[in-house]
Amino acid sequence: MDQVPIEVLAAIEREIVASAIERFSLPLDTILYDATNFFTFIASTNAHCKLPARGRNKQKRHDLRQLGVALLCTRRDGIPLMHQMYGGRVPDAHSFAEVLPLIRQRLVDLGRDLDSLTLVYDKGNVSQLNQGLVDQTKLHYVASLTASSQRALITEANPLVQSVKLDEDESVMAYRTRRTIWGAERTLVIVVSETLRAGQIRGILQHAASAKKWLQDLADTLRRGKQKRDRATLQRDIETRLMGRQHLSEVLQFNLSGTGRTLTLTWEFDQDALDALARDWLGRLVLVTDRDDWSTAEIIRAYRGQTHVEAVFAHMKDPMHVMLRPQYHWTDQKLHVHVFTCVLSYLLARLLHLRAQQAVGYTRSMERLLDTLAQVRRVNIVRSTQKRGVRVTSQLEDVDPDVAKLIEVLGVQP
Repeated sequence: MDQVPIEVLAAIEREIVASAIERFSLPLDTILYDATNFFTFIASTNAHCKLPARGRNKQKRHDLRQLGVALLCTRRDGIPLMHQMYGGRVPDAHSFAEVLPLIRQRLVDLGRDLDSLTLVYDKGNVSQLNQGLVDQTKLHYVASLTASSQRALITEANPLVQSVKLDEDESVMAYRTRRTIWGAERTLVIVVSETLRAGQIRGILQHAASAKKWLQDLADTLRRGKQKRDRATLQRDIETRLMGRQHLSEVLQFNLSGTGRTLTLTWEFDQDALDALARDWLGRLVLVTDRDDWSTAEIIRAYRGQTHVEAVFAHMKDPMHVMLRPQYHWTDQKLHVHVFTCVLSYLLARLLHLRAQQAVGYTRSMERLLDTLAQVRRVNIVRSTQKRGVRVTSQLEDVDPDVAKLIEVLGVQP
C-alpha cells in the first residue's frame, strides 16, 4: 500500500467512475453529498499520523480517534462518484467548504454541464458562508435548514400546509413559499414528516425517562438533607441539565422550594406540552432550493434522495461485507489508500448488483447477492492421460438454476 502516492488516487477514481457512467448509462441530473466519520483504534500516542483525531463521533465513540469521509453519489442508484478524506477534528460544515471545489472539478472532468445538475446536501453542511460558495458555482441545489432557525416560518406554515402527492401510495403535508435568505430570494418548502415526528417523540421520551430518574435521585438526596449546594446553585444545575436536550425544559416542569436543609424538589411530566410540540413543531423539515421551476413534490423527492448516500455509509460500516473499519494502518498515506480501496470496493459491488438487477431482474439486496456468489466454488480437476501425462481443468460446482443464471449474466468464468 505504501507504493501508491496519495496524489494519484483522485485520477484513478475519476477514470473508473467515468467508465462506469458510460458503461451503465448512469444519470447525473441530481447528485447527493454527505459526510460522516469512522472511529479507529489508533493509539493516542501514535504520532505517525495527523488525520485521525478525537471529535464529535456520530456513533458516540468520542473516546477514540476518528477519520472523516465525504462522499458524492448518484441519486438513482447510489453509485459513488467521488470521495474525500479529512481530519477527525474537522466539522461537516468546514469539510463541505473544502470539498465543494473538488466536487465542481470532478463534474467538469466528467464532462458534465453544471447548469443541468442539482446538488443535494443536508443541514449539517449548511451555513451562510457555505451557501455563498454554492451560489458562486453554476450548480443548482436542494438543501435543508435547521428548524430552530426558521421558527417564525414554521409557525406561519402550520395552518397553511396542504397535501402533496409524492407517488401513488404516499402524500405528505407541505407549505411552499419564497423568502430572502442570506441575501438572495430562495424557494422554501416546509414538510411535515410523520416518520421524523415519531422518531423525535421517541427521543424526547427516552431523554425524559433519564432526566426523571436524575431528578428523583436529587429529590431523594434533598429529602435526606445530604445536599450542600444552595438553592440558586441547584436551580441553575437543574436548568442546565434540562436545557437544550430534546425539549426537556418544555415537557418537564420542576419546582424547588425551601432553603438550606429544608429544600424540596418536585417535578411532573407535562403531556399537554408534548402534545403541543408534536402538533406545532416536531417532524418539520425546512427545505431550501433555487429549483423554482420544480414542483413541490420534485423538491421533496430530490431531498429524500439523501437516504441513498446515507445507505452507502451504512454499508461501509457493516462489519460483514464492504467495511471500512477496522483500519490496520497508522500512517496518513496508508489511511488514504485504505479508504480509497473501500470506496472502490463498494462501487464495484454496487455495479455488480446493478448489472444483476438490469439483466435478470434481481430483487434482493447487494449483501444477499455477495453472500450468494460467495457460495459458488470453482474446483480444479487433475486427470492422468497416457499421451499428455497430467491434465488440469477447472469447472464450477453444480449450483441452483437461479444462481447459474446470475453466473452467466455476470460473466463468471468456470
